[in-house]
Amino acid sequence: MRPRFLIATLLLATGLAIAAPKAGSVVTVRVLTAKVMKAPKFIGPAAGDVSRGEQLKFEEAKGDWYRVSGAISGWIHKTNLTERQVTLSSKPGAEGAGAASRDEVELAGRGFTPQVEGEYRQKNPNLDFSHVDKIEKTSIDPGELEAFVAEGKLGGGQ
Repeated sequence: MRPRFLIATLLLATGLAIAAPKAGSVVTVRVLTAKVMKAPKFIGPAAGDVSRGEQLKFEEAKGDWYRVSGAISGWIHKTNLTERQVTLSSKPGAEGAGAASRDEVELAGRGFTPQVEGEYRQKNPNLDFSHVDKIEKTSIDPGELEAFVAEGKLGGGQ
């Protein structure tokens, strides 16, 4: 039974290694917005933001992080990308290669847009949104956050 486990582990590891795109290939942002980081970790300074449909050139992989170049260069988590082109249609199940699936449209549509917020405020006039507004305006310096995590030995920023 032990050899089967070893073989399964090797197959899984090989499959994960194959999953990364080839250097120089094009990857597409599949989420509404994502941060491109200066280093391959969640906490730290960001190089900038990218939006759904933007195409980037894949340079290399480091664990679950991909170094990309394009309008913004840096590191982005692989869950924000796809190797196929993403169509920016808002119609679920649209026809054609690279069209967004129903699930992708629903996920992207869960954003709290100004229109959705306005409708929600209108339906719930007694709710106090001042705390949400304050949180949305809060901006934390990435360097200070990184120092806080390091000082508190919080880890988990990868």
